[in-house]
Amino acid sequence: MPPYGPSGSNPFSPEPPRRRLPAWIAAGLLPAIVGGVVALGGAALTGNLGGDTTVVAGDPSPLPASVASPPRPVATDGPAAGGADAPTIQGVVAESAPAVVKVTVAREAEAAIDVQGGRLGSGFLVDRRGRVLTNAHVIDDADTATVTFDDGTETEARVLGTDESTDLAVLLVADLPSDVAPLPLGRSADLVVGDPVIAIGNPFGLERTATTGIVSALKRIITAPNGFEIQNVIQTDAAINTGNSGGPLLDRDGRVLGINSQIATESGGSNGIGFAVPIDTIRPVADAIIARGRAEHAWLGVTGRSVTPAIAEALGIGDVRGVAVIEVDERGPARASGLKAATTPLDTDVPRGGDLIVAVDGRPVEDMADVSRAVSSRAVGDTLPLTVLRDGRRVDLRIVLADRPGDVGVISPVP
Repeated sequence: MPPYGPSGSNPFSPEPPRRRLPAWIAAGLLPAIVGGVVALGGAALTGNLGGDTTVVAGDPSPLPASVASPPRPVATDGPAAGGADAPTIQGVVAESAPAVVKVTVAREAEAAIDVQGGRLGSGFLVDRRGRVLTNAHVIDDADTATVTFDDGTETEARVLGTDESTDLAVLLVADLPSDVAPLPLGRSADLVVGDPVIAIGNPFGLERTATTGIVSALKRIITAPNGFEIQNVIQTDAAINTGNSGGPLLDRDGRVLGINSQIATESGGSNGIGFAVPIDTIRPVADAIIARGRAEHAWLGVTGRSVTPAIAEALGIGDVRGVAVIEVDERGPARASGLKAATTPLDTDVPRGGDLIVAVDGRPVEDMADVSRAVSSRAVGDTLPLTVLRDGRRVDLRIVLADRPGDVGVISPVP
């Protein structure tokens, strides 16, 4: 199987080895789509998102706001944490499944797994305007797709836009069943390992199949369809198979946490390692496609390196954790705001002379993935509050994020 493309160049420094996928897993990452299944390359290192965008301007209204989860008492001795009022899996599936759709794209000249030929994946309705989110690799370069709802309603959807760097496609369905409630959107920033999740999709064309599991890991990196890396990906052991691509990963309240996109496998089937692109990354890109006719990606313009205990000791800063700024792009908002890069060579063991990012928007950071998550969850033009350690004292900065230049993360083709 040919790879989607080369691994994107990395404008951030590598994460610690514990966050990288083993080589055998990276080699087996597959987009969870039926038809035209293509193997992804190895997992890339932490870095900016980049890549191609295809869009058609539409209704400029943004996606609905995130829905807060109602507070519940925490059970200390009882059999079910969250109390008797906590939604059941059965209830969440019953309420959510009608908004999950089957997405098919005709491919006359392409061999496929499903019996009719073409590509088959999943998607979900996000508002009553008829907007559906799915994966870019489900849609590929098509202008339209067929969307099938739970009640059998089959209708044509127009592709408003795709962004391969986040593996996102936004569709518009003109005719909706009157009784379908859109899925509420949640927040992925507050997830912790062990949180329960539900995946709903169309594995192998088996419509609206529900599987359950937990958040197995966070801060994973997968390779996008165009070879760039998607960061802060959610890993789950909920069974995800071919045909699940584009379907929602839900929390216990039925809120969307991410879009199921890939699996790590040697056999081609589910081995309990699935990946979902977080909704916090998806939202600003989808809003830009909808509002301005093209995807935009918030950009800070720095290269960073995690401050390990050994680096902290060498710098004499005690137990401070954060990110050492080792390079600042001269075109970026970080440079314009006065963020200082280390004065030592990029490959030095201990970066010195530059700022150390210790908090973003008041939240402590431990690595570049934390900074990347804060940036990617914001829109171009948003202000990002940074706290840095400079010459032994804390300095607060407010940086207005810019749109990422097209050449960031781009690898020149090998002659």
